[in-house]
Amino acid sequence: MSHMGLTAWAAAALAFSASCATPPKPAEPLGVQTTLIGPNTRLTLITAPGLKVSALLKPALELNDGRVLRFDSPRLTPDSAYFAEPPSALAPGRHGELRGTLRASVCDEGAAVCRTVVLDL
Repeated sequence: MSHMGLTAWAAAALAFSASCATPPKPAEPLGVQTTLIGPNTRLTLITAPGLKVSALLKPALELNDGRVLRFDSPRLTPDSAYFAEPPSALAPGRHGELRGTLRASVCDEGAAVCRTVVLDL
């Protein structure tokens, strides 16, 4: 094999091995943004690009103390199946962060079937 052929082969092997490397972990499909609103805290669901949250099964945050906060939004898609703007919930009191389990039904844009997302916060 010529030097040039060996170099091309080595470059191809290196590119192939890089493509077989473990891909980075994808970002979480949902996140929660907290905003202080007077004496209370607003929690807003933020979706990863290309995802939408189902409004048919409203998202809920089950707090570690047993309370459940339900997320909602006044704006829905025309078929009322998805939130047209990020759903939010109001937690009494001022909180930097709340601990609990978030459950939501999330769909890829254009998909007819959603999947349940469970996140420990």
